[in-house]
Amino acid sequence: MQITPTSLTVTQLLGSANEQYVIPAYQRRYSWYEKQLWELLDDISLIEGSDTHLLGSIVCLTGHHKAGINALELVDGQQRLTTISILLHCILERLKSEGEISEVQNIERLLQAKALGASPVRKILLDSLDANEFDEQVSGRQLEHPLNPNLAFAFETFRNWVDGQKLPALATFLYRLQNHAIVVRLDVSDAKDAFKLFETINNRGLRLSPTDIIKNFVLGNAARFGPKPLELARQRWAELIRNLDGTSFEAFFRHFMTAQLKRRITVSYVVPNFKTLFMKSVKEAAKLPDRHWYTDEEDIQSAESPETGEQAPEGISEPDELKGVKQVSFAQFLDRLVKNAKIYSEIVLANTGIPKLDRRLVHLRMIKSVQTYGFLMSLRASGCSDRHFETVLELTEAFLLRRHICRERANENETVFARLCGIDPKNPVSAVREAYREYCPSDDKFKEEFVTGGFPAGLIERARYCLEQIELHEHGKYLELLIAGPMQCTSSTSFLRK
Repeated sequence: MQITPTSLTVTQLLGSANEQYVIPAYQRRYSWYEKQLWELLDDISLIEGSDTHLLGSIVCLTGHHKAGINALELVDGQQRLTTISILLHCILERLKSEGEISEVQNIERLLQAKALGASPVRKILLDSLDANEFDEQVSGRQLEHPLNPNLAFAFETFRNWVDGQKLPALATFLYRLQNHAIVVRLDVSDAKDAFKLFETINNRGLRLSPTDIIKNFVLGNAARFGPKPLELARQRWAELIRNLDGTSFEAFFRHFMTAQLKRRITVSYVVPNFKTLFMKSVKEAAKLPDRHWYTDEEDIQSAESPETGEQAPEGISEPDELKGVKQVSFAQFLDRLVKNAKIYSEIVLANTGIPKLDRRLVHLRMIKSVQTYGFLMSLRASGCSDRHFETVLELTEAFLLRRHICRERANENETVFARLCGIDPKNPVSAVREAYREYCPSDDKFKEEFVTGGFPAGLIERARYCLEQIELHEHGKYLELLIAGPMQCTSSTSFLRK
């Protein structure tokens, strides 16, 4: 692995006119929170004398430099560089308003890349889902309903902070940011090495989300398969990101693995099981000379579930469900992943485009039925008809409400739905009825718990669902009711008990 590490100030990092940092489409949305934004401002403000502050490292897939603009793909560090770009843009706005022409030109040079004889372009280019909103923010247009509240909040926070500074203080801050804030740039010319480096950094203790690790694993192995598979993986992962926008990526992958293995998967085991599924099912992976380059079996064996505190059982590195698994091409594996992501999003957001299904999905969301999503995704992805799917949704609605009201174990709910992922999707109703009968509380228990139980503030939507169903039963039509808060909900349910 050829790595070129360079310690650079922000001025040096952004100072080369023929380099452009590209945040590719397969990266997720900007996600820094208020705490991280203020920590950055404080860290720069508190630099004393000739001290420096390490902002962190970035990993760039550089290729070979040539004449003109060289696009550097950011494999890691996109959040950090985007934040620096936002901060510089906000300072630029203030200096323009103050007529500080010379300093404005200096910052513009940092924020632009320019080839000889060509027009300037963005030095840090977002090719991700945030691209349009970033451009709107830079232009000064306020979005009434931003798709990424984190991005809008970052611009608002930095603008307010910059506007509150006197020019001498702002000049001092800007000097420190440009000349005393250090970024370690790790240049890698080979794609597979870049993704392997990302994996290595993670294994040395940096906290990354399961989705980031899985993405890197897929793209890293795609690079080992060749240039065309890597380009395909980039395109399909970008599509997956678009499909899952507005949902939880981590929840999707947990439900995806539950559906694939047909058993309950806790958060700790999502990554190792995904890696094993990939290596066992993708044909191209079997041809790799060192198949486990990206598979860390020690992590699998020593993982501890934050939900249960239980140690991983023996053999989890190769679950029984994966023995003799059907092999598919890498392209087919990506197709399956992207298809499931689309279906998962439709289920979570109640956006299938079929009103009668979407209404049932809204009901499940009101009940708080996240445990069902892997099973429902599996049914839809396997070709379950709309008619059968509506019946399953109706049965699931009643079943899960009863279990919730009777305070049955949530872990058992997940186990039930995980096992149901193995039923025949073409004719699922009888198997679903049988499973629900086995685990459904009795009528007497449900009545007793419903009358004596309560609906705290966190379960207002569940209470609203119950009231809607009572109104529907009484009046024979669907009514849209509104519960404005816990006091109203409490009085309504008290009435029902009488």
